Amino acid sequence: MSVKLTFHVVGVSHHTASMRVREQLALMEAEVINWLERQPAGGRSTAVLSTCNRFELYWSGDDDLEPWFREFVRSHGVELDTALNRFDGEAAVRHLFSVAAGLESQILGETEILGQVRRVHQAARTQGQEIDALFRAAIAVGRRVRRETALGRHPASVSSAAVDVALANRVDCSSAVAVVLGAGEVADGVIRRLVEQGVRRVTLVNRRPERAAALAVTWGVGSRPWTEIAATLSDADLLFVTTGAKHPLVRAEDLAAAALGRESDLAVLDLAVPRNVEASARALHGIRLLDLDDLQEVCCPAAGQPSIAVAEAQRILEEELKRLEVTVRARGLAPTLAGLHRLGLRLANEEADRALACLDSVSGGERQIVREMAERLVRRVLYRVSRSLREGPSDEAGAWRRIA
Repeated sequence: MSVKLTFHVVGVSHHTASMRVREQLALMEAEVINWLERQPAGGRSTAVLSTCNRFELYWSGDDDLEPWFREFVRSHGVELDTALNRFDGEAAVRHLFSVAAGLESQILGETEILGQVRRVHQAARTQGQEIDALFRAAIAVGRRVRRETALGRHPASVSSAAVDVALANRVDCSSAVAVVLGAGEVADGVIRRLVEQGVRRVTLVNRRPERAAALAVTWGVGSRPWTEIAATLSDADLLFVTTGAKHPLVRAEDLAAAALGRESDLAVLDLAVPRNVEASARALHGIRLLDLDDLQEVCCPAAGQPSIAVAEAQRILEEELKRLEVTVRARGLAPTLAGLHRLGLRLANEEADRALACLDSVSGGERQIVREMAERLVRRVLYRVSRSLREGPSDEAGAWRRIA
């Protein structure tokens, strides 16, 4: 690209880092944001994208935040030498666009990431025009991909994929008994999919019973207090853990008790990062425990023809990349173009004065017509020149340079 894009990103994702590394980094999000807020602006704007599958720091400007980022995570006992991704300039833009489009997700085309990118944009809008423009463009990519490609016609999410995996071997979904821990966005998505699949017995459990009750009413399902979790699990077939605790909330001993006397396994899907189910539960008889990394291995892509959908998404990405280039170029040229227009109007007034001085018996209305004509000619010429400069080199811009 002919415009220098001073965007950068450094971080990890499910492509490079294990769940163990990602859940450690997820706990640092608030610390990273607090540190960034304490730093002098220095012409730099920043944003932190922290999801189940990635932890990334975005910034604009000529400063290099990677050494600080490495030292920060290393001071927390996390080694990233083999897991760290770094993109600069156009590559950083392409990366964020791909993330927002769902092309980098564990579930191809999943819809939840766009909402997460949108929330980061809301938090980063005050950080500077550059980062605002980058995330605004990324959201435009995500929306277009879901509106114009097969990825949008076959929407998917981690929530819906988890339900589909859990119900995959069931002949009659209506007989399944499901328990959902948590009452946030992921829990809402899980319940939505369970209802769509015809599961009739769904119970929501949350530490804040009022939140559980409100979400349960929305979907017409049941709710029980956290203190009754053991009894709730006793006859459950499916357990979806969507809580956001920093340590495991579901103990292996509770699952072992729930598994006693069962004819079939209790499917436990831990959708939390950090994981909220004790890892030792994986070895229990009668328990089938899956986390997000396991989910990726067993899930199919969201679209029926992923290669075609991805190609369509890449086309949209390229179009929005060019649009961002125009935006960045226009912002960089704004002071120059403003000065050019001021000069043009001054010259128009000078030439109008010169012409009017050569004319006799000119009325006030005629004088105004002459001045407006001069200004209009200047504006018409400068509009074409300004547009050519904002949009970059082209045949039209070359023609204007030859005229000059």
